[in-house]
Amino acid sequence: MKNKLLLTTAIAGLVAIGGVAQAETKISGNLEQTYKATSDDASAGAASTDGLGAEYNIGLSSSAELDNGLTAKFGFNLEANNAAAAADVHFLTIGNDMMSVSIARDNGNNLSSSGIPHISDTASTVVAGGAYNNLGVGESDGHNDDHIRADINGLGGTFTLRYVPSDGQTGGSTAVAVNGNNSAYDMIYRGSVGVEGLSVVAGQHRVEGTGTAKDLELDKYSIAYNFGQFAVGVEKQSSKTSAAAGSQNEKDSTSASATFAVNDKMSIGIARYETELTESGTKNANEEKTTMVGVGYSLGGIAIDINYAMADNFNNTTQDRDVLQIRTIQKF
Repeated sequence: MKNKLLLTTAIAGLVAIGGVAQAETKISGNLEQTYKATSDDASAGAASTDGLGAEYNIGLSSSAELDNGLTAKFGFNLEANNAAAAADVHFLTIGNDMMSVSIARDNGNNLSSSGIPHISDTASTVVAGGAYNNLGVGESDGHNDDHIRADINGLGGTFTLRYVPSDGQTGGSTAVAVNGNNSAYDMIYRGSVGVEGLSVVAGQHRVEGTGTAKDLELDKYSIAYNFGQFAVGVEKQSSKTSAAAGSQNEKDSTSASATFAVNDKMSIGIARYETELTESGTKNANEEKTTMVGVGYSLGGIAIDINYAMADNFNNTTQDRDVLQIRTIQKF
């Protein structure tokens, strides 16, 4: 009788699992291929380089209506970028149109992406390693780490409160991201505040260091407006890191950009980024200033973007850097 009960329970479990598996599953992905040429100031002793690269992404997502009336959304993404494919994104979100709770990584509201208009990549990506957004591990925000968050929809946008048990770490189902580092939290709003054409981002990231670990702070605010074919925006970002009392690095960045949609296929844009560095109370004399122009064109199933950036005092040094990036994007 006991064996029959166990068998019945097992069959019921399989039926339940089968029912979940029958939920509609969406497959998505993209392929990005990039050519980049970097020209560094020869007086700084750096070499100029160029080359090709590619990134592949494939993701699965699904949803289910729960017995309590809430909706569960779940999925994951695999990314291959100069290495074997590995887990990049995962999420389980349970909630309704007003509020939801998620267990996730690399998902949801974040401060890593810019809130001002741009043509595909921002200068922080095109000019890799520059002072703007070169904040170090754990300093951009916590969305790339395994986290728990709550999202509340209102005021024309989404309020996000995120908790990261171990800042800068990710883990698996059995090899979890244990508390090897300090915990962190994010508070973010992204939306229109109810004004058509307006886009606002406001948020902060905090890591309270203990022992030899760093205190980390990031504050970011941006406002952008789209009117017809034009879009403009400004952004302010400040970060602080400290390894010990009296030893603190501060970066203050401002950026502004404008884009113009020539037609439904082609857009052009220009952006300016400026970053000041203060080390233990002493201001660095080399303020990084980057200007970037870009153009994007859609061929239907394929998009291509070209960005050219000129960075003076790259990464707050005496080195100058020019970068040309050409990228194709194919989505499926």
